[in-house]
Amino acid sequence: MDAIINERVLDIGFRADLERTQGFCARHVAELVPTDRRETGGILGSSMLLSAVIDRRIEVLRGAVALGRRRMRVRQSPARRRPPCVACAQGATAVETALARFADRSGDAAWAEILGATPFCLDDLLRFVERAGSRAGFDAVAQRQLARFEDLRRRLDGYAHHSSHDRLALMTDDERSAADEATRILGGDRR
Repeated sequence: MDAIINERVLDIGFRADLERTQGFCARHVAELVPTDRRETGGILGSSMLLSAVIDRRIEVLRGAVALGRRRMRVRQSPARRRPPCVACAQGATAVETALARFADRSGDAAWAEILGATPFCLDDLLRFVERAGSRAGFDAVAQRQLARFEDLRRRLDGYAHHSSHDRLALMTDDERSAADEATRILGGDRR
């Protein structure tokens, strides 16, 4: 989002493409203004991007209103569908590029050590496993990651087991934090 707001917003071709074929998903729309304020202290970039998205989407609405009520429903159906999110597409490309590089480097012992300790979310880890396949050295990375998820599962079970009134004193801090960690692993980190 930072790169889109701070660098791409002034790219006329990018904005034209945004107006023509792309937009933002609900999550990325919600992140535009806070990200812009955090980075620049203002909202100029996000305002320009939001204007481009709204202009594209209300073009269909203008046409439907001009036709009258009978045909409005047919003409509005494209406006109700969100176009593909440019931020999601760029994020997916970045993830795929990173996973390909990680897979290539997983055979190096130093990289394998780092990759084994990296807190991948479950979706990215599964894509990484698929990408790395049976490359030499990757097995150690996969084993460490599997152990991390098995430990998380054990802590989640421990929380459930110790959450009854008579066993609450047995609950550990690791068990208390397990649900938050599992949420980040399964849903992403929205900080």
